[in-house]
Amino acid sequence: MTMTIPDELLKTLLKVAVKECYERDYLLIEKSMEQASVARIFYYMQTLINSDEKFACFREYNLDCEYNKNGQHIKSTPRSKNGTRPDMILHERGTNNHNFLVVEFKSENGLRRTGNNDLIKLEDFTSQYIYNYQLGIFVKLFREKPEYVFFKKGKQILI
Repeated sequence: MTMTIPDELLKTLLKVAVKECYERDYLLIEKSMEQASVARIFYYMQTLINSDEKFACFREYNLDCEYNKNGQHIKSTPRSKNGTRPDMILHERGTNNHNFLVVEFKSENGLRRTGNNDLIKLEDFTSQYIYNYQLGIFVKLFREKPEYVFFKKGKQILI
């Protein structure tokens, strides 16, 4: 990665968008509608990038959902050799030089149904493997409030 963005700015961008979703679209969270919630969070993040000067540094990059490309190839990792799609990424398309943020979300019902695959993805995406995302965040969309788990350099970190 040739440019570094402060981790706090990346966390703030996501947290403000998640807060907006809880305030404006709580029904999606309450009904455990993960994909619909992620779509709204994406919308709020993109709106912040486009309108808030605090996040203007992201305007030259791409915010994508379910983006499964690594150049002309399928995005894969050592533990997902057949391909994988992160829920949301902030990056520069077509290159691995500016991979800033990778986010996985899980609704409350989704947490009951699945194992730790999202955590493994975040370890792989933030490791030195290929992608080297600066920061990975796992967002648990609990009905009461969201919870966040952070990843750097392939490891879960405490913040």
